[in-house]
Amino acid sequence: MTSQIIAYLIAQAGPELRRALKPTGFVLVSGVFVLVAAVELFAALFFWFEPAHGLIAASLLCAAVAFVLALVAAAPVVLRRRPPPPPRQEAMLPQFVSLMARTAPGLGPRQIIVAAALLGVVLALSARGGEKK
Repeated sequence: MTSQIIAYLIAQAGPELRRALKPTGFVLVSGVFVLVAAVELFAALFFWFEPAHGLIAASLLCAAVAFVLALVAAAPVVLRRRPPPPPRQEAMLPQFVSLMARTAPGLGPRQIIVAAALLGVVLALSARGGEKK
């Protein structure tokens, strides 16, 4: 049965995987070419600055330009709006307690003790969380 499920998942995921991998490969190859072009542009910038400013100043200027470009490229990721946090779900504890009450007759004595201890920990943590407000 497990092998049938795995075969079904592979058959379903195969076309989707191929559809996703082809554009990903093109993006990776073009990314390598863009990286090579960026390195060449910084080498040209260095050799342009070097006769006028000297070796150390030219390398510092190129590093500063690279740093500013990195900050500009990272700005949309860093400064994006964060989604609001999801609302607290207060109804989870009653559902948990009712689930435990329904499954308690089928549990052994040790399992009941462990479940009661976990319920006590959950109640204590929820009570502590309520005091912080």
